[in-house]
Amino acid sequence: MVSVGSAGNERRIVNVAAGIQNTDAVNVSQLNSLSTATSTGLNSLSTGLSSTNSNVSSLSTSTSTGLSSANSGINSLSTGLSTSVSSVGSLSTGLSGTNSNVSSLSTSTSTGISSLSTGISSLSTGLSQVTSLSSGLSNITNGTNSLSTSLTSLVDASKNATANGATLGGTTIGASNGDGTVQTRGTSGTAINNVVAATCTSVSGVDSTGSGLCAQATKDGATAIGSNAQATDTNTTAVGFRALASQAGSVAIGYNARATGDPTVAIGNNALASGNDAVAMGAGAQATANNSVALGAYSVANQANTVSVGSTGSERRITNVAAGINPTDAVNVSQLNNVQNQIGNIQRIAYSGIAMSMAMNGAVMPPLDAGEKGVGVGIGSYQGYAALALQFKAISKTGNSAWGAGVSSTGNNTGFSVGYGFKWK
Repeated sequence: MVSVGSAGNERRIVNVAAGIQNTDAVNVSQLNSLSTATSTGLNSLSTGLSSTNSNVSSLSTSTSTGLSSANSGINSLSTGLSTSVSSVGSLSTGLSGTNSNVSSLSTSTSTGISSLSTGISSLSTGLSQVTSLSSGLSNITNGTNSLSTSLTSLVDASKNATANGATLGGTTIGASNGDGTVQTRGTSGTAINNVVAATCTSVSGVDSTGSGLCAQATKDGATAIGSNAQATDTNTTAVGFRALASQAGSVAIGYNARATGDPTVAIGNNALASGNDAVAMGAGAQATANNSVALGAYSVANQANTVSVGSTGSERRITNVAAGINPTDAVNVSQLNNVQNQIGNIQRIAYSGIAMSMAMNGAVMPPLDAGEKGVGVGIGSYQGYAALALQFKAISKTGNSAWGAGVSSTGNNTGFSVGYGFKWK
């Protein structure tokens, strides 16, 4: 069973294509066609009855058809997302590795100077060459001093490492901030769990979670995952690039999904749920009216308390619909066909009845005097149905009373009539 509302809060199902299979849902257009055909048939019956002057005292056909319009929908949609927390572990840099690098660099420098001294000793070609070599030695000495200064800075920087975090380029990254949140800043960002977060990332709510470039989780219990994802009210969830959940309890999942009603659910790329208590599921689905539901890609629900499975010009059939039972249940094509068949049977019987009435009325007999008897035969036809009638009549010898009987038949249906009359002065 699929419910699209509750008692007193029913929804209409809109943008429904005409049903074809027995278990397809029926739209109002199909019901209107059935109603028109029924009305036309009944008008024809009324015309036929008015044109006959039958001995049958009353012929009436009543058709009562109860079709319930209902809505098909979704029992209850709920989406739960588990809170994902990104934590940053402690960053520590061992001085032993740094010292090793210093020793290695120092050894390399000494070796280079020794080799250079050996080269100086072996050079005795001319004063100009010695002068050039002396200039080179001066440059090497300056480079060695710069290297020593850089190594000293590296050692000093490594001393700033702590058990709960590290200072890198003037930015503190740690898991022991006072409000229990993790903040990342930096010109080029800091790698955290393979995600680079820039200065626009904000995780400021209690028990909130944010992950991604410029993700915003600014209220208590908010979750924003993805670049530019925004969960800006309490207990909101925004997952995906530019996803937005702006009202308390709203959920937006997918690229540019927007849940802006109070509260709403938008699932799918570019899905929009802007009406209060609206649900949009599918790429490009739009639920813009209050308490509306848009199901399927590019479905549009722009009327309050409706469930839409398509849009104007892009309707969808609803298939595998069970036969409705309660007054607010949806009706399928099989039920509609059954009603059509019943109306067809009533129409056939009514047309036959009119033909028999016309045949009975056509069983003409001459006027009878007292003590005489007569028989009349008549034929009638209406809307392709034909009937044959036989009528008998007798007058008493005194002439003050008469009686008669008649029978009419179409072959499938038969009717009888009996009458008695009396007169006096």
